[in-house]
Amino acid sequence: MDKKAALRDLLRWKRKHLDPGDLGWPPRRGRGRRVPGLSQAQVAQLLHVSERTYAQLERGELPSPTTQFLERVASVLRLEERERIALYVYSLGHEPPRPKDPLAGTAVPAGWADAVRSVTGQPGYVNDVAWNVVAYNDEFLQMFPRAPHTDPAIPERNLMRYMLLNETAREHHLVNWASEWAVPLAAQLRNAVAQHPENDDLQRLDEEVAADPVSGPIYRMNHVAYVHPNGDTRRMRYPWSSPAQAPTQLSRCCDNHTRSQVGDVTMCVATPLGSPGARFFILVFKPGPPASANRTRCAAAAVEDHGKTDAAAT
Repeated sequence: MDKKAALRDLLRWKRKHLDPGDLGWPPRRGRGRRVPGLSQAQVAQLLHVSERTYAQLERGELPSPTTQFLERVASVLRLEERERIALYVYSLGHEPPRPKDPLAGTAVPAGWADAVRSVTGQPGYVNDVAWNVVAYNDEFLQMFPRAPHTDPAIPERNLMRYMLLNETAREHHLVNWASEWAVPLAAQLRNAVAQHPENDDLQRLDEEVAADPVSGPIYRMNHVAYVHPNGDTRRMRYPWSSPAQAPTQLSRCCDNHTRSQVGDVTMCVATPLGSPGARFFILVFKPGPPASANRTRCAAAAVEDHGKTDAAAT
C-alpha cells in the first residue's frame, strides 16, 4: 500500500467537499481557480502555517508531523473519527493516542446486547470505559456468589468497584485476590483514570479505591504499569446453577453462599469498534483442584505486606 498516495487522496477529497464560503471566504468572481472546495493555500492559512508546509503534509513528505499539528488539520478539514484515524495511520503509522470524542467508550451500540445474550456456555459481557456493565448473558448473571434460595443477580454494576472494593469479591469470589487480582486491576484503573480525566465515573473510582483501607495501599503503590487482561488466567470460584451441571468437586467458601467450584478463568477480550475503551469479555472457566492454603491469602495480609513495603521505601 502507498501510504503517501492514500494520505494525498484523503486530504484532497476532504478539501474538495468544504465550501470556502462556510469558512469566511467571499464567493469567487471573475477569473481564477474553479476547482471546488478549499485550496491548499486556504487550508494553510487556517492552520497558520506556510502553504509549503501544508503541501508537504498532503504529499506525505512532511517529516514526523506532530500530533498537535495533525489535530489542527483534523479540525480544519472537519474529519470524522474514522478519517482522523486514517490521517494518523497514513502520516505516522499508528492510530491517535486517544479518541477525539472525550465520551468515546461510554456508549456501546444497542446491538451488542443481543449479540452477548446469544453467547452460551461461558460468561460473556460488555463493559464501558469505566467498567460499567452494559450488556451480559445468563452465564454472567449466574457467576457471582449468592445466598442459598436466592436468584442470580449482579451485586454491583461497576465491575472495577466490585472487584476492588466488594468484600465478597475479595474474600470469597476472586481466589488469591491479593496475589493474582488486586495488582493488575489497580494498574488498569490507574491507566484508565490518567487516560480519561474527563470521565466522572473513573474519577470517582479513583477516589474510592485510594481511600479504601484494603485496596488503597495496593492502588497507591503505583509500581506496576498497565496490564492488559486479554489472555490472563486467574483463580476464581464459579457458582454452578443446577445439580445437573455441577462438577464433582463443589465446596463452600462460607456458610452464606451456595456451593461453588474453584477453577481457572481465562479472559478473552475484544474491543467493540467505535467504542474505544469499552471491552467485550468471554470468561472461559475450567474447573480445577481447590485452592491450596498456601496460595490463598486474605486481603488483610496483602495490606500488611504493602504497608511493610511502604515503610521500607521511606
